[in-house]
Amino acid sequence: MSTRNDITDGLFATTSKHGLIYTKKLGWIDLGHAQGNDARALKTKLDNETFAEYFEEFDEWYYPVSYHQEMGKNVKILDRKISLRTGVSTQVMVKACLSPQVKARVALTIMYSTAKRFEAWQNSILFNWYTDSGYSAEDLISDLVGFYRVFGKGPDPLWLAEPVSYETALQVWDSYAPLGHYKNTQFSPLLFPTEPPMKYGYPIKKELPSWLSYIKPLTQEYHDFFINNFKDQPVKNFFKESTRINHELYSSFSSVSEFNYSDDPFERPIFFLLNPHQPYSG
Repeated sequence: MSTRNDITDGLFATTSKHGLIYTKKLGWIDLGHAQGNDARALKTKLDNETFAEYFEEFDEWYYPVSYHQEMGKNVKILDRKISLRTGVSTQVMVKACLSPQVKARVALTIMYSTAKRFEAWQNSILFNWYTDSGYSAEDLISDLVGFYRVFGKGPDPLWLAEPVSYETALQVWDSYAPLGHYKNTQFSPLLFPTEPPMKYGYPIKKELPSWLSYIKPLTQEYHDFFINNFKDQPVKNFFKESTRINHELYSSFSSVSEFNYSDDPFERPIFFLLNPHQPYSG
């Protein structure tokens, strides 16, 4: 949940790991999301192709890839700091020996669908009484910036977005309600007027610029490159809807000292699925 105190000067857009900036081309950007740590971990898995295995029924080699987005809170229990986390985990089997260009599209498809499911989870009745972070104006576009900083080519998209000064960002913030009041369910910029009278304006949704849209997510053809994973086995018709990717809701508990952003939630000491799915049987 972004607050006014999170705002930082756009001059530090590419060097700060935390904070909130406003940009002329993409609107508000959460620098934590825009670091691309999750995208970097995903790229490593796609590049390494660890545990690739031949599956005779598909006549293909596949390897397991997992990706997650989550939220959480650190609490103190019996003088020990515990990390409580909940989020969305996506596990698929990716076809081996794909080109870097196709791997980028696979990664974007996984990130797109997982991020939307996670924002919906945040925006559910279980959490929206406590936080307005679900589908907040800056979330999805910041995820996309982080993705392109890892998988994209060319100049850093944070500079191309044209960050504004700290003073201007404060003026934009003070002219509107908190960001969480403006919901953005798409990977597209939500721009706030920066010219007076600012407080009477309303955010405008814009198309993505070319430097943030040249990698395309896969649609129905994703089955040609990856399929759902069940117990490290590829399952083509996991759901009745053949194009649906399995996103599992989970919660986990671990010591703060053991927690790392890129860790697989399945490797934490206490982990459980909230509504586990089974392969569909017609």
